[in-house]
Amino acid sequence: MLTKWLNPTVNVLFAFSGALGEGVGLAFSPAKTIFAGVGVLLLAAMDVRAGHDTLIDIFERMENFFQRLEIYTEVPPTPEMIDIIMKIMVEVLSILGIATKEMRQGRTKKYLKKLVGRTDMEDALKKLDNLTTEEARMATAQTLKATHAVDDRVKGVEDKVLDVDDRVAGVDDKVAGVDNRVAGVDDRVAAVDNKVAGVDDRVVSVDNRVESVEVRVASVGDKVKAIDDKVAVVIDEGKETRVVMDQVKRNQLRQDLFRWFSPPDPSINHNIACAAHHKRAAEWFFQGSIFTEWKSTGLLLWLHGKPGSGKSILCSTIIQDIIALRDSGLASMAYFYFDFRDTNKQNRRDLLPSLVTQLSSRSDRCFDKLYHLYLAHDDGAQKPSEGALIQCLKEMVTLPDQHPVYIIIDAVDECPNTSGMPSAREQVLGLLNELVELSSPNLRLCVTSRPEIDIRHALEPLTSCRVSLHEESGQKKDIIDYVTSVVQSDPKMRRWRDEDKN
Repeated sequence: MLTKWLNPTVNVLFAFSGALGEGVGLAFSPAKTIFAGVGVLLLAAMDVRAGHDTLIDIFERMENFFQRLEIYTEVPPTPEMIDIIMKIMVEVLSILGIATKEMRQGRTKKYLKKLVGRTDMEDALKKLDNLTTEEARMATAQTLKATHAVDDRVKGVEDKVLDVDDRVAGVDDKVAGVDNRVAGVDDRVAAVDNKVAGVDDRVVSVDNRVESVEVRVASVGDKVKAIDDKVAVVIDEGKETRVVMDQVKRNQLRQDLFRWFSPPDPSINHNIACAAHHKRAAEWFFQGSIFTEWKSTGLLLWLHGKPGSGKSILCSTIIQDIIALRDSGLASMAYFYFDFRDTNKQNRRDLLPSLVTQLSSRSDRCFDKLYHLYLAHDDGAQKPSEGALIQCLKEMVTLPDQHPVYIIIDAVDECPNTSGMPSAREQVLGLLNELVELSSPNLRLCVTSRPEIDIRHALEPLTSCRVSLHEESGQKKDIIDYVTSVVQSDPKMRRWRDEDKN
């Protein structure tokens, strides 16, 4: 094969026709056709064994051109150079066409002679040489032109460098000026530092004096605190003194009010009844449900019984139980004993002053109500009416936010029930009715009496909380125990025969 024994130039052209053909063709459109023609010529020359020197000469000329053409793809040529390159490509195509045509006609023997002797081939080769020479001259001229352009640019760069040097020199001058001013600032800062050092010394001196003043102020503060403590003690003592004085004045005023009312003293009757108590008296009653219900609900409790059934003794026992509540601060109370033997304890006029003074004796709020009544009657120059006393009592038992108020009245039947309208007993029963109608949740009323008809008619509609003492076995036992204790304690009775004692 031709590529086997021809010069390696053919292999180079093969490479150009395959690898470079597409790349150069993009920059120079005829190049792609030329590389295709080279390929066709090489294929046609595969079996040609003669004239290889002439083919090598043609291929070497084209190879040198193609190598320069590759350079032009990397460095864009001028329009003049492109025109020369295009003309060279035309001649190359012409030479390739003539050579290929002769190869295909099978004129192998005459190939060399015919190819060299052809006028068109000679003309094409001469034109190729001339164009190649022109290309070289044009390349030299363009190189010289590019060199001059580079020189001009280098000179421009030198001018700019000189200008930069001048500017740098100006900057150096300005920097030197700044250095001078900075040096001046340093001097002034040093002067300020000296002044600040002087100020620091004076501040330290002031701090020392301030500390001295603070020590003296602390000492004064301690003395002032000691004085304040003493003043506080004096104030507290003054407050306590005022409280004591106020209490003394209030107690004195309370005594004045009590003298103004001059109520009868029910404690005399109460002490007599308590003296008749015996051990475990009224336990049956306190353990029963009626007493508990009365203390919790506030209903009117009516204890009635025949003469000698122990009503007053049971009443005094109830009073003692409520006194214990009052003394513990859990209740307020007032009690009264009607007594047919004492004319000052037989009507409503005697009952009312006793109740209001007892309630006000341990309650400042109740006392204020009583004091207002006193002021309303010219500071005690006049006696209050029963209506005013009833109103005062109602206000006391309906005060809000107070403990239960207990009112216990014994022996209502000992109020006279004489003819006349109304009787003393009717007035007392009427007062009880008014108190029940208040429906005060804090009020607890307890009344004892004989079961007289008029009393029954008045009290039965007011309450269902009733106890008939002469029907209670517990009360009967208390009476027996009481009589037994009297007989056994009396020296004369102890000498009685056993059958008489029983």
